[in-house]
Amino acid sequence: MLKKVVQPEWIKWPVGLALMAVLSLAVANLDSETAKGAVDPALEIQHAIDNEQFELAETLLNEAKLSEFQRGYLQGWLSLKQQDSKAALETWQGLRTQFPNSLELGNNLAVLLMHQGDYQQAQTVLEQSLHANKQVSKALGNLNQLYAYQAQKAYKKVFSRLDVVEPKGDWLALTEASDVKVVDSEFADQPQVTFAVEAWRQAWSNKNVTNYLAAYSDNFVPANSQSLKAWRNARERSLTAPRFIEVYISDVKMTPLNENLVRFTFNQRYRSNIVQDEVVKVLLLEKTADQWKIVQEVVTDEIR
Repeated sequence: MLKKVVQPEWIKWPVGLALMAVLSLAVANLDSETAKGAVDPALEIQHAIDNEQFELAETLLNEAKLSEFQRGYLQGWLSLKQQDSKAALETWQGLRTQFPNSLELGNNLAVLLMHQGDYQQAQTVLEQSLHANKQVSKALGNLNQLYAYQAQKAYKKVFSRLDVVEPKGDWLALTEASDVKVVDSEFADQPQVTFAVEAWRQAWSNKNVTNYLAAYSDNFVPANSQSLKAWRNARERSLTAPRFIEVYISDVKMTPLNENLVRFTFNQRYRSNIVQDEVVKVLLLEKTADQWKIVQEVVTDEIR
């Protein structure tokens, strides 16, 4: 008797639906050499899995003539539909070592890692998979140019020294090969910016007023038209008044506006013996004398 397995709730979530859509598209292209009129064994197995005919799918997987990629890909999908996420993860992780440039495989592996709470590894897999595909990498680069342009225009209103650079985009040849090596980010100072923000967070958590204020530029623009001196005095009181302070950041997004200016967006969770809150915050950091300093700090939204 065939097993009837109820799909896990996460497959019904938007990210799960995206996973299934990518899987269906990927399997539809697994064997482009199949003769017209012939039954594609990969599609037959996919159909059996989707209809929860798991014993039939396992039999076909053992008997059908499939490529190594097809067999591993479908075996992972079968495990996933049987609610064995661990087996699916192991299968796809092993397969990815042999096929690191498969966008579909990288996407689905990342979704599994997200489901298990391994967000950092999921981010790494997605970044590598997207950059490994030259067409996708260029499309993302063009999109990031547009993001930077919109951010530049917004900051120009409060930060007059910022030059707005109109996005030009990079052309993609129709015949350009997609099987390329993983490339590194073009923003060379990413580690330095991350280090500067982490030093700022630690100084705040440690109530170290000197190091905390040192994270801000002399060109820092306080909110509400407050003078820089008044802002510094207020921040010193905010750091020294509580008995303890804890600051955590997550969901970081870094957008270079130019080589010397970066927009750093994240979720911030603050807790002390006086108050606690969680907000979305944006820091604008400028590079001066090889040091990244905060020139603007804005709370964009409160997290409920």
